[in-house]
Amino acid sequence: MTENSAESSHPKKLGNYRIIEEVGSGGLGRVFKAIDERTGKTVAVKILHQKFTRNKKFLGIFHRELLIMSGLHHKHIVSYLDSYFQPPECYIITEFVEGWSGHGFLKKVKRMPPLVALSILIDMLQGIDHLHLHDTIHSDLSAANYMIDKDGRVYITDFGLSCQLDVEDYKNYMIGTPGYYSPEHISENPIVPQTDIYCAGLLLFEMLTGEKAVVASNDRHEVMANMRRIDFSRVQCSDYKMQTMIRKLLKSCLQFQASKRFQNVETVMYRCYEILKRYEIRYSRHAIKKFLIDAKLIEGPLNGHNQNIYTGLIN
Repeated sequence: MTENSAESSHPKKLGNYRIIEEVGSGGLGRVFKAIDERTGKTVAVKILHQKFTRNKKFLGIFHRELLIMSGLHHKHIVSYLDSYFQPPECYIITEFVEGWSGHGFLKKVKRMPPLVALSILIDMLQGIDHLHLHDTIHSDLSAANYMIDKDGRVYITDFGLSCQLDVEDYKNYMIGTPGYYSPEHISENPIVPQTDIYCAGLLLFEMLTGEKAVVASNDRHEVMANMRRIDFSRVQCSDYKMQTMIRKLLKSCLQFQASKRFQNVETVMYRCYEILKRYEIRYSRHAIKKFLIDAKLIEGPLNGHNQNIYTGLIN
């Protein structure tokens, strides 16, 4: 069997986990929906790509990911359940999120009402803040690496490129996902907590406009030039005050120099709360769930917590 044909197939069972179907694939591994035969619960299984199972560098990255995940416990971070690391067989078990990746969600809805986008961002930031409090930087925030479940909850996923501040900072490496690079990803500067803040700003910009703030490219010089001329006028709201506040938020997240950005996630969350509170959005998860119902992605109705999530929307 060739490597390609082996990669296209998948095991029927791994330990106590019966594989159902493939649900995603990334640079480091493939993700499958599976059943834990001991409990009957649905779980997600991330399996290291076969081409990396004898590569010490990628085995090390995968092992670091499972160690980082095993130490994280937060409602906005996908939950670690189990792992197995005996090369060439390596996999990580997490809870299965019944919903959509940010990328898949945007493909369905094109762009989001500003108050819904901010609700998603603030939940995401809670997970990122938890990471930073544990001296860990995600390093690869992208639309593929957060999920929204059918109850409106947001989860951070995929910690393959996460780094711990006292171990490494990826200085002089071009890492990350095209279209979601920060200046640090493609320069000689180290990855820092403000890197995740920059990438969160990119995600908010994309949720609001349906387009990337910085066009995806692997050309370092082209990306750097585009980072210096982000067009914030593309972010439009029918409510002028909301537009002003959101553009100010984005500009502070997307400063080219890390030292000029918001210096911690708490400050970003506070600015998001300011906007949401001004427009009487008190329950971010219910705001997201209402949008899921209105977009006919799940069935309603949503009981209680009546909030106008469409204030500021540009048709």
